[in-house]
Amino acid sequence: MDKERDKTEYKAKLHKKLFAFGVLGVIIINIASWKSVAFSDWYIKNIFPIWLNTYARLTSKVPVSVGEIMLILAVAVTLFGIGFFVWNLICRGKYRQVVRRFGSFYAWTVLVVCYVMTLNCFILYHGSSFSEKYMSAGIGADAMVAGASGNIAAQVHMNDKAYTKRELAILRDYIVGKCNSLEKEIVHDDSGTAYYDGDLIEESRRAMLNLGEEYDQLAGFYVTPKYLGCSEFFSQQYIMGYYFPFSLEANINSVMYITNVAPTVCHELAHTKGFIYEDDANMIGFLACIQSDDPFLQYCGYLSVLNYVNNDFYDSIGGNMSVYKSHVRINDAVADDNIFLTREEWQTVEKKAVIKTSTVKSVSSTLMDTTLKLNGVEEGVLQYNNVVGLLLEYYDGVLY
Repeated sequence: MDKERDKTEYKAKLHKKLFAFGVLGVIIINIASWKSVAFSDWYIKNIFPIWLNTYARLTSKVPVSVGEIMLILAVAVTLFGIGFFVWNLICRGKYRQVVRRFGSFYAWTVLVVCYVMTLNCFILYHGSSFSEKYMSAGIGADAMVAGASGNIAAQVHMNDKAYTKRELAILRDYIVGKCNSLEKEIVHDDSGTAYYDGDLIEESRRAMLNLGEEYDQLAGFYVTPKYLGCSEFFSQQYIMGYYFPFSLEANINSVMYITNVAPTVCHELAHTKGFIYEDDANMIGFLACIQSDDPFLQYCGYLSVLNYVNNDFYDSIGGNMSVYKSHVRINDAVADDNIFLTREEWQTVEKKAVIKTSTVKSVSSTLMDTTLKLNGVEEGVLQYNNVVGLLLEYYDGVLY
């Protein structure tokens, strides 16, 4: 009896030591990534691709979103645990041993999740950005910016220049001009909805493969992008796509307007290549689309940054409408294509909504902002807007 008790106590102590060692490991890795950009860059270059080429290849073979299933299971298991704990209290500790075992299982599960999130997400926030790795180094200096009126050799570099209102206005008019021109090449159905004849997701994936020939971190295997099963709920959060770190998947909203698909696929695929910053992913998605041979992808690429550039320009002139109207006008057809959801889709989303969209959006935005700030991104969700600065640098020496 004593031997059995000693054996049980030994196992319990070993269990606690292993768990403590595991927690310490997560803490050390996170501290190392926060303290050393060199460490994070080394990890992103040498270790992160291992998960992409092994684990991500497996999840890519599953036709539905593994990450979405994991989220649902996580919520279910958590709710079950809370409910069972309360039931045990009601039963005055009758199931105490079962609760302890479940608690142990849940603790180890959380620890594993912490490791997965650290290795597939948290470390990435502390590596060098896309612009630091490539634009400042002059890589891609002969990148071709495809457009309806021809190709322009764009000099790519980084500097500490403070761009002026004039340069922002030039960039804005250029983007608007591209959208207006390319829209004429896009097929629309009788209702005026943009139409694409082909596999848009695969074409977007191919665009990223092509971009990988220029930027080495974007080369190699790409996961298969998947539609989100709960797209209506994600639409309430105004989310076009989602990178699931625990399944290494690129997931996209299935009900959003078609012009959002290509940039979103490329944006989420950029995350799976280690570029976790949102402005970097926006820029990569833009470049992949506009450098494609497909006019539809080019159009979608320019549309993806139109609001960011146009809004910053409008703010820079203090909302002066006479000045705004003196610049290139956004065609009505372009404005019609520059939407998140159609009116019909919004109606469907609202009908299926369990919680008000305003509430879901507010909570989602707060959580996302908090998550980004906890990972060292001081701007929070405003980081998406920083793509304007990257665009100004990208076109420096070309447009102004």
